[in-house]
Amino acid sequence: MMEFAASYPTPWALIAGAALIGALCLNSLLAKIGGTRSSFGRSLRWALVVTVVAAFTLPVAVPKTEGVYAPAFVVLLFETVFQPQGTPEEARRVMMSNLPIIFGGALVIFLLGHIPFRKKGAVTSEDSSSAKG
Repeated sequence: MMEFAASYPTPWALIAGAALIGALCLNSLLAKIGGTRSSFGRSLRWALVVTVVAAFTLPVAVPKTEGVYAPAFVVLLFETVFQPQGTPEEARRVMMSNLPIIFGGALVIFLLGHIPFRKKGAVTSEDSSSAKG
């Protein structure tokens, strides 16, 4: 499953660690901004954070090399900006096809994850209101 990182395990570990730290910082920033008090808002925030981690860690083969992989955003950046005859199509395709799927899947998972808590909260509020009366 992680064969793309077999050639260069240390850089991929650093990339994953930096992506996680960045995602936690983004999560903190979005939580401080507000607007995430509802379960949909929290789910949207976490789906965005997961998508950012994926954007920084999606692997793609480096053009004109055999068996070397790099994060898709790095390949896209270098092949678009720094290579006069670059071929960023594969990196662009990977990002354009995978990131919306990851965002949508994460949003659905986090929304479904809030359902048991809503039911538990509704039962608890009914019990407390009947105990008062």
